[in-house]
Amino acid sequence: MIAAVVPSMAGVTAWWICAAGGLGLDITSIVVGLVVLLPGTPLAIWAGQAESNPGPLPAPKSDLHPMPAVIGEVPREPKAFEPRPELSARVEQVFSARQVAAVCALAGGRGVGKTHLAAAYARHCIEQGVPVAWLHAETVDQLHGSVDQMADELGLRGDADDAATVARKVRAWLQERQEPYLVVADNATDPDVLAPLIPSYGRARVLITTNDHSFERLGTLVTVEQFNEDEAVRYLSTRVGTRDGDGFRSLAEELDRLPLALAIAAATLVGPPRLPCGAYLVRLRSTPIEVLLARPRGEPYPRGVAQAIMLSAGEIGPAAAHLLGELSVLSTSGVGRDLLDPRTETALAELGARSLVTFSRDDTTAFVHRLIRRAVRDQAERDGTLAAMIESAARRLRVAVEDVADQDTWRKFPMIMAVADHATALWEAVEQTPDDEWAQVRAAAEVVLHVRLTVAHHLIYLNDQVRAVPIAEAVALGREKLLGAEHPDTLTALHTLAHASEDGSVQATALYHRAAAERARILGDDHPDTLWSRACAAFSYTKAGRASEAVTLLDEVLADQRRVLDPDHAALLGARFFQACTKVEAGRPEEGITLFRRLIADHERLFGADHPETWVIKGQLARAYQAAARTDEAVHTYERVAERQATVLGADHPDTLITRHGLAAAYEAAGRTAEALDEYEWVAGRFEAVMGPEQKLTKSARDDLERARRTLQQR
Repeated sequence: MIAAVVPSMAGVTAWWICAAGGLGLDITSIVVGLVVLLPGTPLAIWAGQAESNPGPLPAPKSDLHPMPAVIGEVPREPKAFEPRPELSARVEQVFSARQVAAVCALAGGRGVGKTHLAAAYARHCIEQGVPVAWLHAETVDQLHGSVDQMADELGLRGDADDAATVARKVRAWLQERQEPYLVVADNATDPDVLAPLIPSYGRARVLITTNDHSFERLGTLVTVEQFNEDEAVRYLSTRVGTRDGDGFRSLAEELDRLPLALAIAAATLVGPPRLPCGAYLVRLRSTPIEVLLARPRGEPYPRGVAQAIMLSAGEIGPAAAHLLGELSVLSTSGVGRDLLDPRTETALAELGARSLVTFSRDDTTAFVHRLIRRAVRDQAERDGTLAAMIESAARRLRVAVEDVADQDTWRKFPMIMAVADHATALWEAVEQTPDDEWAQVRAAAEVVLHVRLTVAHHLIYLNDQVRAVPIAEAVALGREKLLGAEHPDTLTALHTLAHASEDGSVQATALYHRAAAERARILGDDHPDTLWSRACAAFSYTKAGRASEAVTLLDEVLADQRRVLDPDHAALLGARFFQACTKVEAGRPEEGITLFRRLIADHERLFGADHPETWVIKGQLARAYQAAARTDEAVHTYERVAERQATVLGADHPDTLITRHGLAAAYEAAGRTAEALDEYEWVAGRFEAVMGPEQKLTKSARDDLERARRTLQQR
């Protein structure tokens, strides 16, 4: 309109001016045309623009929709909340380090406080004016429901949209948003389900809580563990409102410092009625955790401890569940990977990913937290599967410990001691079975006792009586209870106890005689086990300083053994060794030398020159040389044996140290006092370092060292 009227009015005005001035028609027409054209052109252009843009575009539906500050329900802060600032700082560091589409996953076992840490961060964001969406992600349905709610409140959801479409819209909205936004996916269980929602760019932040470490594929993992001791005690003190440092420390350790368990325990302590910490501890140790650590009404936790743990356990496959059961009945000291079959690696990885086990820094040992152990064992008791769980774990130990050959015993000593520890834990579990249910654990008990007996044999071979005796004693008592006093396996355990007690004590001799008598009555006089117990009983006299009596007894046993056993039978070879040693102790070293040489020849023929027992016999031959005053031969033999044992068995192997001890005595007998003193000092130090100060061998070496020092001073 304006573009048409303005040029026309200007043209009329120009016409009248030209006419009044007496201008000609041609000139007047040119002037009027210019006046009309000059203002008309820009106005026409403006008019055309106005016609093509009749008004502002309607805003997108999302821009018309008010922005909610919070979508979903952010958990409130629980009483006596422990903020754990170092973990919050790590979360903030993850988000600060990556300004675009940052993703952080708080990963840890159930009940460690992941949700409340995420909620604290969410509340902080809300206070800073950053909007928050709190999504429940434990199941696919929960996640889809939360995302659907988010899309609806943001005005993104169409009536016909399916879950995938809604997720794409929410993701696109997060990516295009120019201001910060926090999305919390709580209790996420499947990275593949959550991945379609994670933005690739934009300023949105995603905070995930999960017990599955595989979420590291979506973002940076921040591991959340139990409270440390200070945090646990501080929490209990604040929540309960009293100061009981020692009591709270004990309670925290019993509850594995698990925040969920501590919160439930604190609610019980607060009451009403209030309960002293000591009384609660007594109750805790005797009550199933699904009863004592159930969720109290009103507490901001969706589950009790046992329910939370077993929910995680229910998410794993059968192989992982079976392995978790075994690990839960073994020692709390952790299970080394060397005790686990390589085929369990996948199951172990699954347990680790689900935060049901943790690993040592060097990744060689797997641990199951105390409360997880209790929850799994309590469930197995209810299901009637605990005995099978114990038996399965014991069979795993049996495979590991039975495979150890004599020459490998020292090298595998740490593993043997680990088996001893685990077998003790299994036996304690067996012993907790009520007497009227003993039949249910019989099979498991037999395997556990077999493992412990094998451990005792290894320790006896290493001359470690201090550790061997209590194990052998427990096996003897256990088999008597399980099988009866006259069962052959019980008598084997009795014989092993006597062997472990061989330190010259009357007890060893009495036990051997008892085993021999019972074996003769039950198995017969000529049974190899009967004859072996008789031989050991005879040799115990030698160790008790009664070698003359032992000579006669051994001669009798050997005559019977030669009558019924193969010449190369292990028991006959053992009795011949006893006989040679006894001849030396009885003051007949030349006879002993002859017997040792024959025995060495047979051992080399049967087992080889480098068999550990062959070198032990050669060491005793050196001792016989020394007793016969053939000092040079003794020194030479000791040196050769010690050198070879160090190579084959190791410098710190007890057999090597015993030989070096004998070498020190040979040096002393040869008048090489300085060398003897050096050798005594080295041997005494190594015995104490390797075997401990209470071992008989350590004490003997220390006594000889002190005697040699006194002798040197007197000179």
